[in-house]
Amino acid sequence: MRRVILILLILMQVMFFINYIINDGVIFFNIYVWALLSLISLTAGWKATNSEPNLYENSNIHLALSITLLLMSVMSLIFILLIIITRPYFL
Repeated sequence: MRRVILILLILMQVMFFINYIINDGVIFFNIYVWALLSLISLTAGWKATNSEPNLYENSNIHLALSITLLLMSVMSLIFILLIIITRPYFL
């Protein structure tokens, strides 16, 4: 179940990046949602990195997914800060 949650959070982060690439004019509507999701993903990735996988879960896959989610959320927060600095009218 944790693997599914990690994969869904990674896909949601990717969707926000794709949304910004396709139509950056609409990003001001959901930049706060994106920031909240990346903070939630950061904490979920941190907890998943520090925890052990379930009984039937491969430890390498669990570690790869948790580190990927952690890195994606950090990149997302950095990208949000970059948007705030370069285009403050989006807020």
